[in-house]
Amino acid sequence: MTHSVVIVEDEPPARAKLMRMLADEPDFVVVAEADSVATGKAALAKHRPSVLYLDIQLGAESGFDVLDPRRAEPAPLIVFTTAYSEFAVRAFELQALDYLLKPFDRDRFMQSVERTREALRQGDAADVEERVRRLLASLPDRVPMLAQLPVRDGDRTILVPADDILRLAAADNYVEVFTPSRKYLVRETLSGLASQLDPARFLRVHRSHIVRVDCIREIRPWFHGDYQLLLRDGTELNLSRRFKALLPANIRDRL
Repeated sequence: MTHSVVIVEDEPPARAKLMRMLADEPDFVVVAEADSVATGKAALAKHRPSVLYLDIQLGAESGFDVLDPRRAEPAPLIVFTTAYSEFAVRAFELQALDYLLKPFDRDRFMQSVERTREALRQGDAADVEERVRRLLASLPDRVPMLAQLPVRDGDRTILVPADDILRLAAADNYVEVFTPSRKYLVRETLSGLASQLDPARFLRVHRSHIVRVDCIREIRPWFHGDYQLLLRDGTELNLSRRFKALLPANIRDRL
């Protein structure tokens, strides 16, 4: 199996280095190169790659602007490339997104490749999407999160306050939005809807479920490193071990 790769890097030598190293990995195929925010966005929209190598600083532009937190399609696995000091990139480590600190050698590159391969083998990038969402929301000048969610109800559009949303669940091509009074059905992806909600308040706990953090009543150990959540309305949901790292630190550290 081969995996498509897009490289967004404004320094030709650095871009050539990535191309050269990736050429030795037959399961990674570079389908496009870009050197700016505009060309990077175009490459992502056209190719929808499995993996994105993204320079954090693209000249005077921010590499984060290549990423669209409101995208409908799944996010690629992202490997940041940066000349920042290790202290500056600790924030990215905490998001469990890999990075290559320039100048990197082949050993460090291969560590990143193996980590990426393992993530691709898992086949479910929902936790990666959640980490990207949280990272983007933490940056300055991001698009504000919605205070009200527009929901179609027959020939009406109801504005559901974010404060009323208890949880969301994927349901085929729809998302079920649960409030204390009723359930709404929205034709949207769970990732697309999540991008409109404040990640400090709404947590993805499973590929199919998002909950408002203050609606969690109990967290119980479950099988194979997973956990079971008991919400304040009595709902029970699984917390996948892959999403445990995204819990607020004051909760995660006590598990």
